[in-house]
Amino acid sequence: MYNYEKLYKQYLYKKDQLIFTKEQVVEMITSKFKAREFSKTKILDLVNDDHFEYTKIYKCFVIDDPSLLIQLFSNEEKKNHREEILDNREHPLNPKRVKEWEYNHLLLDEQEGRRIDIILESKDGLYISESQVRASCEKLDRYINALIVGAIIENGLEEYPVDIHDEYFQFYLENLDQFGFLN
Repeated sequence: MYNYEKLYKQYLYKKDQLIFTKEQVVEMITSKFKAREFSKTKILDLVNDDHFEYTKIYKCFVIDDPSLLIQLFSNEEKKNHREEILDNREHPLNPKRVKEWEYNHLLLDEQEGRRIDIILESKDGLYISESQVRASCEKLDRYINALIVGAIIENGLEEYPVDIHDEYFQFYLENLDQFGFLN
C-alpha cells in the first residue's frame, strides 16, 4: 500500500525536475531500452487511430532486443505471449492471402512478445502530449507515464485532478516512485 501523502510531498519537492521535453523523453527511452526509431507509416492502422492526431505523431520506436524484452514483460504477459504463439501456430497467416505481410508480421511480433512499439505524440512541439505502448507491457507503460505526465500537468492539459485521492494521479505518483524519480 502506498503512502500517497508522502509521495505527494516528494512530488511537490521534485515537481520542476519531473518535466521532460520530448527530446529528453526520447533520450531516456533510447538509452535505457535500446529503442530504435522507425517510420509511423509502418503502422498502417495509426492513420485512423483515435488516440492520436496523426500529423502530430513525433516519433515511433521499437524495442526488440530479446534480453531487454525478457526483463520488461511480466510473467503474466509472457504467459499471454506463449498462448498467442500456440494459437498462431495452429492458425498461421498465409502470405499469399495476406495483403500487408510486413504490417501483419509486425502485429504478430507484438502479440508474441518479440517487439514492443512505442508511439509518441507532441501537439505543442515541446513536450510529449500522448503516448502508446503497443504489445501490452505494463512496466514500460508505467515508465513512459512517469516521463510524460509532469509536462502534461505543468501545461494544464491533464484530464484528471492533481489530487492524491484521484486514481490516475495516484498511478502517476506510484510510477514516479517505482522508477526512482522521487529520490
